[in-house]
Formats: sequence, structure tokens, C-alpha cells
Amino acid sequence: MRARDLFIAAFLLSQLLLPLRWYALRDPGDPYDERFAWRMFSPERMVRCSAQAQLNGAPLELGRRFHSAWLTLVERGRMDVVHAVVDRICLTEPGGDLRMRLSCLEIDGERVTLIEPTTNLCAETP
Repeated sequence: MRARDLFIAAFLLSQLLLPLRWYALRDPGDPYDERFAWRMFSPERMVRCSAQAQLNGAPLELGRRFHSAWLTLVERGRMDVVHAVVDRICLTEPGGDLRMRLSCLEIDGERVTLIEPTTNLCAETP
């Protein structure tokens, strides 16, 4: 085999193994994260989430504070983005009482709640 053939074979093998590694090692606390998935096979793309937030007892319109790209990722249930949204709100509203409900409708019709509005999320952020 020539060096070019070995390079092509190694490249194709890496393209197969990298997504498999992601499936085996991904964070189970973020079930809808599909950044390194084979997206055409990914059922997570069909999941729709909704987030309702309250700041100091008043409804908080996330669309007024965050770009639509962030909100799209929140609507896909990406927990790393949800945590970044919470961190940003708590940073701009020190001492605020932030409560959020994040619930997702999965492709089988089951509704899953990932965050309940029972605790002040700003009290939990460092």
C-alpha cells in the first residue's frame, strides 16, 4: 500500500470512529446534545423543548435578552446552553431569584421535565 492509500484509509476510519466515541463517552446529564452525532440518524433533532423563566416573581422574556441562536439551542434541550443562559442572567441580576421550567416533548410523545421551578437557580450558580 502506498502512503496516500494509508492516509485515505486512516482518514475514513477516523470519520467513523469519532462519532462512535462521542456516543460512548457523552455526558448523560445532557441527553439532547448532538454536536458530534450522525445527525441524519439522530432522534434528538426532533425533540422540542420549551423554557419558561421568572425573575424576581415576574415572567422573564428570554427572547429580549438572548440571540435567537441561543434560544434555538435551548429549544433543543442543550443543557450546556441552558446553564450559560442561567449564568448570564444571574451575572446581570446579582441577588436575583431566577426560576425556570424546562420541559421537552420527545419523539415518542413523552414529556420530560429537565428543570423544575422549585429552586432559585441564581443561588446555585457560583
